[in-house]
Amino acid sequence: MIRIIAADSGCAELDDRLRVKNIICTSAVYLEHPYKHPTAYLCNTVPFSYDSPEYIIREMELAKELAIKYKPDQIHLDVSLGAVEIKDLSKEYLENTKISRKGREQLIEVIDSIKKIGEEIKNIIDCEILFIGKDSWAVRIAELNTASCAMKYAIEKLVSNDINRILIGCLEEALYRLHKNLLLLDPFIPMKEIYSVI
Repeated sequence: MIRIIAADSGCAELDDRLRVKNIICTSAVYLEHPYKHPTAYLCNTVPFSYDSPEYIIREMELAKELAIKYKPDQIHLDVSLGAVEIKDLSKEYLENTKISRKGREQLIEVIDSIKKIGEEIKNIIDCEILFIGKDSWAVRIAELNTASCAMKYAIEKLVSNDINRILIGCLEEALYRLHKNLLLLDPFIPMKEIYSVI
């Protein structure tokens, strides 16, 4: 059975007109068989600009932290590049692949940092680092975990800042449930019985 780490960034804090103010969360998850929920996870809930390439650096840094401890066979990142392996990722590859102009510019802007972090990970453990996006069910689980962590961030912000409302743009096709001291998130997607619990 393969061991997988997957990472995702998402969930927006919105203003009163439902416009994106920032992106809230980056999450990395470690998955083992039967791959239904994270065995372990890390979250970064320091908001960042929605038009920044910072998301991929955060995803890789969290994946590296988990890789040090869990020694995965593969790392799946939430960048849809057809599952290209990091060793094959280059400026030339990005210039010739079918992705949005903005996505291409953002990745080219941080390609040196991406390669550097990838080398650091490969020095820890020789695993595949794949830019696979939502084609990976592991990334889907990371996406659920990101949403769970973003909801936890919102709840904590409401409680600690004595404010009465915060608007969060999260996954539409999911059921959010509070149970005792747990936040559970179940997807409405036709994939294995996957879920996130924090």
